[in-house]
Amino acid sequence: MKLVRQIVFDAFVLVWTIGWWFAGRVTDGVVRSVAEPARQTVAVGGGVRSQLDEIARQADGLPVVGDGLSQPFTGLSGTVAGLMASAQEQVNAIETTATVAGWLTFLVPVVLLMLFWLPRRLAFSRRASEVLGLVETVDGTDLLALRALATLPIAELRTVAADPMAAWRSGNSEVAEQLAELQLVHAGVRRPRRRRRSAGRPLAR
Repeated sequence: MKLVRQIVFDAFVLVWTIGWWFAGRVTDGVVRSVAEPARQTVAVGGGVRSQLDEIARQADGLPVVGDGLSQPFTGLSGTVAGLMASAQEQVNAIETTATVAGWLTFLVPVVLLMLFWLPRRLAFSRRASEVLGLVETVDGTDLLALRALATLPIAELRTVAADPMAAWRSGNSEVAEQLAELQLVHAGVRRPRRRRRSAGRPLAR
């Protein structure tokens, strides 16, 4: 049944999208974990630099030799600062890569599926809307029956009557109802419960 297939396909698209979203988040997390050593370098370097700056400050306060003693520690602090800056650049680059990789992991398979699914989903919605429009007309059953006769395979039509066209032309309301239901099923649409068989006559004779 077309409606059931469409519902199953829609559910599959939803599950597919959610699944690849989580896959993208996992990819993002895995790539970001590569930056952990660099993050630790930045964290440890901050503590070391603070200690070196404090030693340099205290050494600089000593009389006569203070300036000479503080310079090596000041130099070391600058070296540590350079290492921290380099490590932070690595962290930033890895995190940017993680973001891009995560989004690509999510978007590529989802977009590929959307390119396949979306046109078919729109076509299904359009056909369903057209058929529902016929249901709401005064002679909806006859219009649906006529459309079934014009579009459905003859083998399927003959499940209703041996000569469905002749039966419909004769004004057989039961055949018209069955043909209309075939068209609704083919379009994946359910007849509204309040819909009743039109009293109008067939469109053609």
